[in-house]
Amino acid sequence: MALPIIFFHYGDPVYLKYSLKQAKHFNPDSAIYLLGDSSNNRYPFTEHIMAAKYEEDVVAFTKIYKHWSTNQEHYELQCFLRWFYIEAFCREYHIGPFIYLDSDVLLFQQISEMEPFFEGCSIANTGDIAGVPAFTYFSGCSALKNFCDYMLRAYTEPEPLQELEHFHRLPPAGQNGDVSDMIMFQLYFRDHPSETKKLDLINAELAVDENISHADGYEMEGGIKKIYWQNGLPYCKNLALNKLIQFASFHFQGDLKALMPRYFKGGGYTLQRISDITRMEFKKTKKAVKKLFK
Repeated sequence: MALPIIFFHYGDPVYLKYSLKQAKHFNPDSAIYLLGDSSNNRYPFTEHIMAAKYEEDVVAFTKIYKHWSTNQEHYELQCFLRWFYIEAFCREYHIGPFIYLDSDVLLFQQISEMEPFFEGCSIANTGDIAGVPAFTYFSGCSALKNFCDYMLRAYTEPEPLQELEHFHRLPPAGQNGDVSDMIMFQLYFRDHPSETKKLDLINAELAVDENISHADGYEMEGGIKKIYWQNGLPYCKNLALNKLIQFASFHFQGDLKALMPRYFKGGGYTLQRISDITRMEFKKTKKAVKKLFK
């Protein structure tokens, strides 16, 4: 049975439709679930769930959350809470193994072909320093519950709470001290090495992107990984291996969301793509110019 793919997003930004439709295009047999709100309940190829129905399941963490981040508190808290919303949904719908995707990810891979790699692990995602959950595998609801319980303990038990505060005040080299859910994945992977895996370079044939603007050992062009298209699929040149590696997904974080209509391969949206490419890239340019003259 094909693994379901789960998204969590409030609102209906321009790029959301591309991420959802592409996931379905490359995984026609997978259920695509969107935990969202009334504004994005409009994609017939997804199964839409109102996230608000699980509000009671996020109260416990909301009460204990401490904001140790330069990001806005509401944004950072929502990044934590999404895992509690999704866990509650998975529990109600009896979801087994699944893939979680951020709404700024374009998927170019049939997930069933990746399943052998996930064997024996409970959680897998990308990122060497912090755990980047833009593409995350969970072996089931219990795996996600274990992670949620881990976060609850981190904000209530003295020793892990002290560790988070120390991280915020005296961050390790290369990190800014923001305590985020990505840091929680980093710590969870550290404390559960036998049941977690990193997805960045799956093997010499396939990779998962942490962030398209990070080199990660690949050839770059124009500030992003240089993509070589072969039969409609993306490949990037791994400089250490001197070889083209197929990419299962790309993560278009931040302003790079403007590129998603351009790299969309999910079929359809022809006229909308032209309009969205023009509008999103104009918005990106305007923002860059404004920043330049601040």
